[in-house]
Amino acid sequence: MSISFSGLASGLDTSGWVEALVSVKQEKVSSLKVDLTSLQTVKSTLSSTRTVFNDLRTALEKITDRKFGGSFDLFGKNTAKSSNEKLFTATATGDAVRQDYDIAIQQLATYTKATSKETASAVADEETKLSSIGITAGSFTVYVDGVKTAIDIEKNTTLGDLKEKLTEAGIDINVDENGVLNFSATEEGKKISVGSTTDSSNIVSLTGLSKQEDGTYASTNSLFKANISSKLTSETSGFNTQITEGTFTIGDATFTIGKNTTLSSLINDINNTEAAQATAYWDDATGKLSITSKKEGASYINIEAGTSNFTDVMGFTTTERDADGNITSSKMFTEAQELGKNAMFTINGTSMTSTSNTVSSDISRIAGVTLTLKKVSDEDDASGKLSISQDTSGLIDAVKGFVSAYNKTLEKVDEVTATGADLARETSLSSLKNTLRTYANGSNDSNGGVYKLLADIGISTGEADSSNISTTNTNKLVFDEAKFLKAMEENPESVESILAGENGILTMMENTVEQSLKASVGFFDVKQSTLDSDIRKMEEKITKQQAKVSTYQAQLEKKFGNMELVIAQMQQNYSSFLTA
Repeated sequence: MSISFSGLASGLDTSGWVEALVSVKQEKVSSLKVDLTSLQTVKSTLSSTRTVFNDLRTALEKITDRKFGGSFDLFGKNTAKSSNEKLFTATATGDAVRQDYDIAIQQLATYTKATSKETASAVADEETKLSSIGITAGSFTVYVDGVKTAIDIEKNTTLGDLKEKLTEAGIDINVDENGVLNFSATEEGKKISVGSTTDSSNIVSLTGLSKQEDGTYASTNSLFKANISSKLTSETSGFNTQITEGTFTIGDATFTIGKNTTLSSLINDINNTEAAQATAYWDDATGKLSITSKKEGASYINIEAGTSNFTDVMGFTTTERDADGNITSSKMFTEAQELGKNAMFTINGTSMTSTSNTVSSDISRIAGVTLTLKKVSDEDDASGKLSISQDTSGLIDAVKGFVSAYNKTLEKVDEVTATGADLARETSLSSLKNTLRTYANGSNDSNGGVYKLLADIGISTGEADSSNISTTNTNKLVFDEAKFLKAMEENPESVESILAGENGILTMMENTVEQSLKASVGFFDVKQSTLDSDIRKMEEKITKQQAKVSTYQAQLEKKFGNMELVIAQMQQNYSSFLTA
């Protein structure tokens, strides 16, 4: 970088002269930068225009992609409507035949339930902690001939501890062989009462203590040792027989019991394993395990013994083993399972059965339709009508999307090709717009359908009347949904043909738009390539011109610098001459 000191010797503003002279040269650079900005603006406009054409192509494809079938075919979609959704609901695919069916339901499918054949848990005894059977700590009140005694129940209070406290109050308790908790007066003739509004323990409500005709109290719910927190293989687990470690099978799933497996964790494992095809539940009130099938219908739940004796202890199987613990024989107690029922129903009077309330087409013989049975027919809801019809909702949305995209596209082209606009001279773009408009407003006889114009099916530039005939915008489409639906109802094949047939109007539009967006050879890629080249050349010109300006400035600064040196030397010589 050069440093100049303007006019030190001459007293002239040489820096100002350099700046003025350079600015003249810099004007050409500035002019080139304006041209570059203009090119970049045109490129940006081209990009935003390409975007609306892309959106139009997407909107067109939603309709014309029916040629690929399946979910792409908006014309082939069906809807299933139940006249009585209390009885049944239904869904339909494009394979369904569009007609009506009468359906009545005689029986719903239910689930098979397996319950322990006998109580699996031992009844509670004096060593049983009250907390282990769900009784909470707190106060508990009894009365003997009206004399109140408050009993405190703590976290570790056992049934034996409770018995001692109640004996002191004059009440005897015991748990019978069925797990029923009984209260009676110690002295004959004494009257006892149990429970108070001030009690904070849940013993009365949990056990369901109720007064008997003879004045004693008995629990409605039985008390058992085992609970969901019990470690299954523990000697103190509370089951009638100690459960061994090992495996067993429910459904197609094999489960393993280890030394730390609790009843709760095992139940969660069963319920969360899909292959088990069942859910499990422990009933504290009966001391039994229940297993319910996830599949409806009259089928047994597969329960098999394994290396553990769990299914034997729960009363689902009986197994014989040799001295080494190997199974020699095993059978499932089918009588421990209450079989579910198969669904029974009629379609147009024909009786049918299904193992599930979800009835597929291979069972109902209604192609493409799945029924979901909800309720058995009765006097109020004897039957319902299933109507299969064309689902026009997706098609309506797609047509609305096309109309919106078409209008935005033509509006955008008018904007960018207007006089003085960025793409004003792009005749190809204007021609593209005119082609789309011709398709939208022109007649199409090539598909041989009833409808020849988009206007015939509710897609038009709007109705002209005396008030708007001069201002009707032929660039803008409007959608008459009611007219479109009527056309679909009267002749859906012709609607499909004029829109998305091989030579349909939207098919031709899509082909035209696709050509403009085609890589390398389409209008947008060709134009962008040209702009990129022009921008690159302009940037090179600016760089070269800026370099010339910099060189010119350096030359001026050098010349004026040399001039100042010469003047300075002359001044020095003159001063020396005067002083000689």
